Amino acid sequence: MKLRLKIQILFIFMLMFSFGLKAQRINVRIFADTKLNEISFIPSFGKYSIQIEGAKQLLHKTDVVKIKTQSDKLSLSINDSLIGNFKELKFSSEGLMSFFLLRGKDTTLVKDRRYDDDLFVSVKNNGLFLINNLETESYIAGVVQAETWGATTNVDFFKLQAICVRNYLIKNINKHKADGFHLCDGVHCQAYKGRANQVEVIQGAYNSKGEVIVDSSGNIIETVFHSNSGGQTVSSEDVWGKPFSHLVGKIDTFSIGTKAYQWEKYIKIRDWKRYFKEKGVNIKNDSIEKELLNFSQKDGRKKEMLGVSLVQIRKDFGLRSTFFDCQEWGSEVKLKGRGYGHGVGLSQEGAINMCNQGYEYWQVIEHYFTGAIIKRLDEET
Repeated sequence: MKLRLKIQILFIFMLMFSFGLKAQRINVRIFADTKLNEISFIPSFGKYSIQIEGAKQLLHKTDVVKIKTQSDKLSLSINDSLIGNFKELKFSSEGLMSFFLLRGKDTTLVKDRRYDDDLFVSVKNNGLFLINNLETESYIAGVVQAETWGATTNVDFFKLQAICVRNYLIKNINKHKADGFHLCDGVHCQAYKGRANQVEVIQGAYNSKGEVIVDSSGNIIETVFHSNSGGQTVSSEDVWGKPFSHLVGKIDTFSIGTKAYQWEKYIKIRDWKRYFKEKGVNIKNDSIEKELLNFSQKDGRKKEMLGVSLVQIRKDFGLRSTFFDCQEWGSEVKLKGRGYGHGVGLSQEGAINMCNQGYEYWQVIEHYFTGAIIKRLDEET
């Protein structure tokens, strides 16, 4: 067991080392959705220095650097020894592969996280403003692990997921330019909880290095994904009102029968009727009332129910998807649904199923993204 662990660590080191050769960097705001006023920086691997007002101080492996907000400044202590108050701090890696641990004051609220490369710290809106400056490929591997680890160990799936993440990164690199960074770790960008440490994830990300998905004109496409399509994906215009030639609804048998394929929800009939009445539906009409309690999508996905957008209904009732049928169930209406998520683009569970059945990663991508072509960034157009 110990030998296997050592081999895994060596393998991870070799892959992560290869990421760093001629790599580009990205600034990612971390803990973007969490108000922090205190955090500890602990070197985990490699060498680190801290830059304070232009002066550089090397850190030891056992050092615990505590940072607190102090009005509009940062209170800095190393091993419980107060150093002073400063406007900003920069923690820099001194080698090809280094990572650090961030620990919150209350570890029950903020779990320990490890991050690659560098960290910039300042104060904004009376809280810590943390920017992880790291290599793009390390970031991609971290996102893949945060988004999908635990669902499978299939390397080909992690490879295609890494390509989708890379596409998103390139398409949205300036999403937070006005805020002083590229992307954040919130789900409205891409979920990112630190460095990847699972061998299969890192291997998949490494195997995809430099690959992107383009359309027939060579343009990098939007590679959106969701948990499960329910057996049929959705065209982008049916959800967001904007058509894309590669985001076209289609039958997806690979998502049928998987973990998130089916769901149920029960809603009081009086609440169900009240909702549609407030939307302007004449619920006293017999045929409309019948439709209200017996709505069906067995012949395929629909966009509306009695003139009300299914996307809006999903949002208002917190449903897993818009793909559901209705059935009167005593004093309640039973929603029997399929799928999980918006249903546009790649179904993660369907993709995992395809990979497990032996489909190549490019076949999965071509299945979910109509007319998609995989291309290397270093290829000439």
